Amino acid sequence: MSESQTEELTLRDMLAKAGITQKKIAEKAKVSPAAVSLIVAGKSKRIEELIRAEVEKALAKGQEA
Repeated sequence: MSESQTEELTLRDMLAKAGITQKKIAEKAKVSPAAVSLIVAGKSKRIEELIRAEVEKALAKGQEA
């Protein structure tokens, strides 16, 4: 999946496609699951870039398999 394709997806869609839970992202980012929920819902941009980067890595690995 190219970067432009992932930019068209919502974070919720990207997480689902990559099979990554909001809880796992929260642990990686060292934030609460509630903070991730706000970001995924579009109510906060604080760690959106980290979430996108992690999901893009997971999706890239999935295509290599």
